Amino acid sequence: MAQLALYRGLRPQRFEEVVGQEQTVRALKNAVQQGRVSHAYLFCGPRGTGKTSVAKILAKAVNCIEPVGGEPCNHCASCVDIASGNFMDVIEIDAASNRGIDEIRDLREKVRMLPAQGKTKVYIIDEVHMLTTEAFNALLKTLEEPPESVVFILATTEPNKIPATVASRCQRYNFRRLSQVEIMQRLRTAIASQGIEAEEKALEVIARRATGSLRDGLAILDQCLAYSSSPVTYQDVLKVLGLVDDRFLGDFFASLIEGDVAQVLAGLDTALEEGKEPLQFVREAADYLRDMLVVKAVGPQAELSRVIADVALSRLRRQADMLDMAVILDALKSMMRLSGELRFSETPRFIMEVTFLELAGLLGNKERVKALAHAASPLAEKDSSGVVRKQKGSARGTLAEVPWAKVLELVRSKKVTTYALLAEARCMGFKDGLVIVGFKKGFKFHRERMEEKENKDILVGVLQEVLKQKVEVQFVMLGDSPEEDPLVRKAIEMFGQDVVEITE
Repeated sequence: MAQLALYRGLRPQRFEEVVGQEQTVRALKNAVQQGRVSHAYLFCGPRGTGKTSVAKILAKAVNCIEPVGGEPCNHCASCVDIASGNFMDVIEIDAASNRGIDEIRDLREKVRMLPAQGKTKVYIIDEVHMLTTEAFNALLKTLEEPPESVVFILATTEPNKIPATVASRCQRYNFRRLSQVEIMQRLRTAIASQGIEAEEKALEVIARRATGSLRDGLAILDQCLAYSSSPVTYQDVLKVLGLVDDRFLGDFFASLIEGDVAQVLAGLDTALEEGKEPLQFVREAADYLRDMLVVKAVGPQAELSRVIADVALSRLRRQADMLDMAVILDALKSMMRLSGELRFSETPRFIMEVTFLELAGLLGNKERVKALAHAASPLAEKDSSGVVRKQKGSARGTLAEVPWAKVLELVRSKKVTTYALLAEARCMGFKDGLVIVGFKKGFKFHRERMEEKENKDILVGVLQEVLKQKVEVQFVMLGDSPEEDPLVRKAIEMFGQDVVEITE
């Protein structure tokens, strides 16, 4: 038999056990105690905040044989049957899968029947915003003239999609997201109920990742228990959730601030090889930057978004002191942009590499980054396949430089997939209206896709916008040896053998 999930096993059975919804609970308990229960309720709020749990407690309270102070006794036959899901007069309907008019018409017919087992028939309609317009219209008639022995409880995460005519016939209660402290307290209770131990730091990470949803927090804890049994450690939680360790992020941002391009790329390689999801890694980097920004603005009292050890926190504060607030803000905006692009990219690694190298230029020693980038260029003085030297002052002229970073940024704003194809390309410059763009060995697919009219037209349009003149684009593949490199041959063709010197 499958083990009962924690969030189900620890579901509150009385109003006083509900976490974080004090105003709603007080109003409902008083309504039961005073005999003022409404015929229809609308429970609104984020997922995992207790809407269905409170609905079931209310169903027990209105059917309980011996309620005490508005609370169900949890001992009578009605309470026991409702808790076990065997009570005929409490009907739960998932509107996501029963959203049509036929299902609501069937409900209207059954509503007229008197309760078969208890005092009040309770309909709990979850995700009610999923009903069709016709179904809402059919439900509206029942809500206008409900039988005395029926209570409707409509639950939704998107109250804006509920027709005003329906909402106006219900008492509305808003369920709020739970605070981290409230979720932590519940997690400690859950740990104690299982007879196991957990590091406080591990529970803090779970509470933060739950983002206000107690159900999500208990589900994560359940997953961690399956992974490590007892005790649950901080490192266990990181592994289960696929999060990046704070020390690793500290090292990674140290490389960015130092402008160490090689180390930045190595850090990305390590993260992806360990199975970190690109989008999750970027979100963690954004959280790190957000914490850096808050520490810079607020100081030691800053409320951080991540759980960070004391040593890593001291390092983060030192890094924050090294950067201007405007620079951190720009970096954070880059991460937010990158998160959006990764959702639609087929080549996330390329986009990540380009963005983080741009970030190294923003955060780090710009002169060093520029020098490293120049050394990596195939037409610079040195490249992976040899050296191509351009003699200054030649009568034949020189290749004009193209502001490639600006070109890439404009291409990205027009079409992300085209930008991804160009992320590994290198612009060699232009002369006489011809722009040469080279692709390294292994990126033949990218070159072929860029030859397609739509992608090429986007690049040509952007180049003409930036260079303020009409241009043509030629895509070339970079060969294994300098002599065979088409780019070198093109340089010789344009400038002459006397201008271009090839050195092994």
